[in-house]
Parts: sequence; structure tokens; C-alpha cells
Amino acid sequence: MTEPTSFDLHATAEVAATADVVYRVASDITRMGEWSPECTGGEWTTGEPGAVGAHFKGHNRFRDDTWTTECEVVAAEPGRRFAWAVLAQPDPSENPVWSFEIEPTADGCRLTQRFVMTSPPSRLLAIRDSLPPEKAATFLEFRRGRLQEAMQQTVDRIKAAVEG
Repeated sequence: MTEPTSFDLHATAEVAATADVVYRVASDITRMGEWSPECTGGEWTTGEPGAVGAHFKGHNRFRDDTWTTECEVVAAEPGRRFAWAVLAQPDPSENPVWSFEIEPTADGCRLTQRFVMTSPPSRLLAIRDSLPPEKAATFLEFRRGRLQEAMQQTVDRIKAAVEG
């Protein structure tokens, strides 16, 4: 059996706050380190912060490994959706995309973080290929599980911060 190499993950939390309030918090990449167990923060590098086409660097850590990604905002719809592509692939259509999607509900809104990756970036494949065969065989599935847990923690922490 071949290990799947694409991801379409999501995590959701019901938040007792307006969609606009949740959007302002979730789209502030400079505060991402407050919510995410893996992303330690971000900094805007070009363009109008938070606007489509703006670029930022995202700083990340897992265990002893640290790395920085270059990202571009691909959707900025206040109160609805904020998304960015990780500029990791030669073909832009294959870049992984992270998003926060917000839907109004009777009691506030539903916040969903989504991660879509059609093919693993070279950095991820290099890590997998450096592992012993028994670990390499399940590395992407391990990464999928880790991301799923981290995404749930992120939306839960945003919920807690907004509901204060």
C-alpha cells in the first residue's frame, strides 16, 4: 500500500463571538504563536498586511526542528475567510493552502481551520527520505495526525481568547 501524499484536513470550533471579531483575531498572523502549537509567529514582508497578495514569513517549530516559510495571502474576506499559500512548489497551483473559514451561527460563529496539500513540498519529502525505512513508511501519516491535532488546538485557543 502506498502512503497518501495529499492532505485535506480541517478542525472546527463553535465560538460565542461575531464573525468579524473572530476574523480579526484569526487573520492576525503576527499573533499566530499565541494560538498554534507549531507556528511561533509571523511577520509581514511585502504588501498591505492582511490583503490579498501580501507576503509574510511564518516561523515554525516542532520538537527541535525550526523553519520559516514564505507565504502569500490568497483570500481576505473579512468575517468569512482568510487564506494563505505556502510558497513551496515550483507550480503555484500545487502550493499548500491554509485557511480560516468563518460561518455565522445563531450563537456566534463556526471557525474552521483548513489545510490542503496536493503534493508534499521538497522539505517534507527530504525529512521523510532521511528517516530509517520503517519510520519513512509512515512519516506522512504521522505528519497528517500531528497537523490535525495542532489545528484543533489552534481553533480551540482562538475560541478561548475571543470568548475571554
